[in-house]
Amino acid sequence: MCFSYSFIEQQTHEMSKKIWESSLYKLIRVDFAGGNCFEVQSRLNDWVSLETEMGNKSALITKVILEDLEGKHYSIEPNDNGVRFAKGEITYKEYKILQKKGNALWITIFIVGILVFFTLMSVLVKFVL
Repeated sequence: MCFSYSFIEQQTHEMSKKIWESSLYKLIRVDFAGGNCFEVQSRLNDWVSLETEMGNKSALITKVILEDLEGKHYSIEPNDNGVRFAKGEITYKEYKILQKKGNALWITIFIVGILVFFTLMSVLVKFVL
C-alpha cells in the first residue's frame, strides 16, 4: 500500500484543522517536518487565516502544541487520538498510552512482515535449489 506524500500532508492539515476547531485548549504552535515551526498569533481566529499566515500549506505538520488555562503545554500529533485529546474525550496520559500502543502495533506488523518475507525466501530457496 502506497500513499503519496501530498495525501499525508493533506491529512495532517485536516486533523490539525479539527484540533483547532474543536479544542478545549489554545493552539499556540504548529511544528513542521524539517524542524520549522509557526507560532500562532492570538489575532488569528480561523484555520484559513492561520494557513494563509503560515504560507506553506503543503508542509507536513508533525506536532501541534496546545496550552491549557493554567499555561501547561501539550504536544500532540495531528491524528484521531490528538483530536480526542483536544476535545477533552481523553486525558493526556491516556493520549500518550494510545500513541505508544499504536507505535507498538506498527513495529509488530513490520517485524512480522520481515519474518514472513524471510520465511518465504528460505522456502523458495529450498525448492529451487
